[in-house]
Amino acid sequence: MATRRDLLKSASLLAASSAVSGFPSWAFAQSAGGPSTPPGKTLRIIGESLQSLDPIWTTAPPTKNYAFMIFDQLFAVDDKYVPQPQMAAGYTTEDNGMTYVITLRDGLLFHDGEPVRSADCIASIKRWSARDGFGRAVAAAVGEYQVVSDKVFKIKLAHNFPLLIDALGKSNSSQCFIMPERMATVDPTKQITESIGSGPYRFLREEWVPGSFNAFARFDKYVPRSEPPSGIAGGKIAGFERVAFTVIDDPSTAMSALMAGEQDYWPAPADDLLEVMKGDPSIVVSQRTTSNSYYMLQVNHLQPPFNNPGVRRALAMAINQVELISAIQPDPKLVLPCYSFYDCQSPYGIEDNAAVIKTADLKKAKEALAAAGYKGEKVVLLAVSSPPRLSGLNQVLDNVMRKLGMNVELQAMDFATMATRRTSKEPVEAGGWSGFITGWTGGDVANPAVNQLLHGAGEKGWFGWANDPKLEALKTSWFRSADPAERAVIAKQIQVQAFETLPYIPLGATSTYHAYRADLKGVFPAPVNAYWNISKGDKA
Repeated sequence: MATRRDLLKSASLLAASSAVSGFPSWAFAQSAGGPSTPPGKTLRIIGESLQSLDPIWTTAPPTKNYAFMIFDQLFAVDDKYVPQPQMAAGYTTEDNGMTYVITLRDGLLFHDGEPVRSADCIASIKRWSARDGFGRAVAAAVGEYQVVSDKVFKIKLAHNFPLLIDALGKSNSSQCFIMPERMATVDPTKQITESIGSGPYRFLREEWVPGSFNAFARFDKYVPRSEPPSGIAGGKIAGFERVAFTVIDDPSTAMSALMAGEQDYWPAPADDLLEVMKGDPSIVVSQRTTSNSYYMLQVNHLQPPFNNPGVRRALAMAINQVELISAIQPDPKLVLPCYSFYDCQSPYGIEDNAAVIKTADLKKAKEALAAAGYKGEKVVLLAVSSPPRLSGLNQVLDNVMRKLGMNVELQAMDFATMATRRTSKEPVEAGGWSGFITGWTGGDVANPAVNQLLHGAGEKGWFGWANDPKLEALKTSWFRSADPAERAVIAKQIQVQAFETLPYIPLGATSTYHAYRADLKGVFPAPVNAYWNISKGDKA
């Protein structure tokens, strides 16, 4: 078994490759039934700490990255965020749109060699729909699942739900990944421990060092779709024999490893190092996705002080988005305030009724905090040390809250620890928490369906557990509408209500970049970190 030191020092095999219809030439051997050896053996990625193997139990980014390596979806969004068949060969509708008939494509196998069956898909949909916000809307709409054959199943609706395929193919966490039935029948409130998917790579469990290293190997029996990649739809070609993720917390060390050729790809480089890397001809620095990255403060609605809506509003009034984002983004052109609960680049990204988060006035915020009856309750802020952006935002927010007069305790930790701590519903004295900063892409917050934080489902919803029945009723109306114009009106009503109750506090946005070795070919923009269809060329 290769050690981490071996992986960092190993030389990559370099050979030329060419692209045909979006695929490198060696890809066609894999499509024909058995992979040839592509240029380069190992794709080396600067990763984050992987602690959980269950993408339904947690939305932590390292788990999402792991999941997209080994699992697949029935449908997947293209570069226009339109869902396309992925594991599905296609679907039809019956009963005036009340029954969906989904057919699986040929050649689908799990990594243990078992075929993917309708029963696996149904069990996976059920488990996902018990945890995800969009999924809960699916569960409420479905009357019955029916197995027709191992490759065909039906979803019979109890009421109209025009967004079913969008739900099954959404790109943001939690995604509806298809797992073997034995895994998908595990209680969704408990973590699965197996790591068997049907995607282009399989997980090397024996090499996993939580917090330090994880690796994947090409799944030789994977049959990709024939279409070129688009978003996360289309063919997924495993361009390397191995993909290895090494955790390097210090940004300067990570940059040095990339520039020295010890690592190939850095998906989330520190913003203040981008200009240095742009000056190195062996490194490519480019925008990772077509959408921006949005940052939010998720507060705990179950415990003081943020169970008090007046306290939430006071804090929102104290935050200056421009000052906050400027602290992590040195380029003023990329400091992007967004006074909306939606992606400001999306059609829903309106800023109506946003006065509370546009205030940015510490004096007014202090007056509001006093009027709310804040009694000096401790505020525990879960502050991750990596990635650098979240670390920087936490430092600035801590300062703002102290100036506001709040009793703040900034608890520094790695992301994996935070992902576990945020599941606690206990008071802060018993290991609970008051708030944490999180980041999502524009596609993750584009509308009420995909925005996990924009809910009022209480303890059934995402961390923070905001309880707002009116907000939930509006979301139900949005889900059931088949008229885009009507949905736009309802989306605005949802935002108006959200500004009244503040399920979370929007903090602003900036662009997201990645950096990689110039000899990598086929890197493409996607709403997630996509490591398929990438190969190595012959020049650095």
